[in-house]
Amino acid sequence: MYLSRRAAIALVLLAGLALACGPGSQEVNVKRVVLVTLDTTRADHLSAYGYDIQTSPWFDRMAAEGVLFERAYAQSATTKPSHASLFTSLYPIQHGVQSNALMLEERFVTWAEVLADAGYQTAAFTSVAAPLGGNVAQGFQQHDEPGEEYSRAEGNGSVYRPASATVDAAIDWLGREAEPDAPMFLWVHVYDAHKPLLPPQPYRERIDEMVAARGVDAHRAHLASQGIPRGGGLYAQGLEYDAEILYADTELQRLFDFMAAEGLQEDTVWIIAGDHGQGLGSHDHFGHSVQIYNAQLHVPLVFWSSAGVLGPRRVDDAIVELTDVLPTVMDMLRLGQLQQVMPVQGATLWPYLRGGAPQQRRLLAYSERSRYGADRAHRLEKSNYEPGSRYSYQDLDYKYLLFTEGPDEFYDLRADPYELVDLIDSEDHAEMRDLFRDRLAEAVANTESGASPGSVSQEAIEQLRALGYIQ
Repeated sequence: MYLSRRAAIALVLLAGLALACGPGSQEVNVKRVVLVTLDTTRADHLSAYGYDIQTSPWFDRMAAEGVLFERAYAQSATTKPSHASLFTSLYPIQHGVQSNALMLEERFVTWAEVLADAGYQTAAFTSVAAPLGGNVAQGFQQHDEPGEEYSRAEGNGSVYRPASATVDAAIDWLGREAEPDAPMFLWVHVYDAHKPLLPPQPYRERIDEMVAARGVDAHRAHLASQGIPRGGGLYAQGLEYDAEILYADTELQRLFDFMAAEGLQEDTVWIIAGDHGQGLGSHDHFGHSVQIYNAQLHVPLVFWSSAGVLGPRRVDDAIVELTDVLPTVMDMLRLGQLQQVMPVQGATLWPYLRGGAPQQRRLLAYSERSRYGADRAHRLEKSNYEPGSRYSYQDLDYKYLLFTEGPDEFYDLRADPYELVDLIDSEDHAEMRDLFRDRLAEAVANTESGASPGSVSQEAIEQLRALGYIQ
């Protein structure tokens, strides 16, 4: 029998909102938690992760002063399934939201519900509506999303709210409606790196200047090492993608600076995470959702504290998932363990933030691709539809991709981090390949929940079509 949402929340509300800074150190109150989700932002196109042009100066500063996880992975390469996993600490195969057209069931406990019941004021400011609707945002007392002016591809073609408008809305709320002395959970979501790629001209010009300074051929060689074609239309789209990242990063710094100027940065923890990445031409694909190579799954993840109690540290010897973020927050705020309506998949990262490591590390990161509707009409609406399901398991060294309607794939990530050489038939890797295959098949068989989420409204379907999710 499933617990009711209230009963589940009640089990986790323990006394104390204090953050222990490290072994033997004093305790620092955490008054505010700010979550930033960077939609469609792959880690290796941020300069903090080694990209050869500076697309992310604000993020780089947060990473340098906080704790950066070098090997963080999304559980889905699609917006709503990934956010649902981030907010519930469950895999898509459990919570059932395996595409943007499905709704999270109300029985699942979300991050915002837990913190609201713990006395936090909760506010969300998102840059797109339909791909984040349908109960993913349940628990937010203030929920601000784009209006009808962003629901169709008209005018300049924008079908999402640009970062500047989302940040404006968050700043307006912080300045006029937020209770400055009350605990706060603020979520800000930016969508600019998603198509259509329409960066403001000054940011595209700045990217061009940096590429020229680096050397166009050198930059193209850097991308080619990732399996990204050296020239043509995909290369130009990649520059626009980088410009959108730089634009969003600049706007997020504006939010950060406002909070500092208003005295809202004290006792604040920022968490910055990508929801999924983006294919930029490798594996003959520009986009996400369909493929689950690490171009679509490897995401940025940073924890930063205004008191300087987290980091500086780069965690490069651990594999982590987005499902791990919520249990980490529960530990930071001393709210106990999350009692979800089914077993959670996340493991706390709190020992890493304190400068150590957990006694039991995560061994494997799980991911899956979007699952399309079973009916023929739904399948035909999706121009890049493939039958079957794709799942993956990876550790620091290897990755296995299971495809129910086609050949599986296996990669040595140490020698081939961009998954360019398939070793599925390699006898030298047979033992490890078979081990990964068997563990992944067992995990898929034992994890599926039977959740039956409802479909979103027809209006939401039209918004998804405008965003390119449905053809």
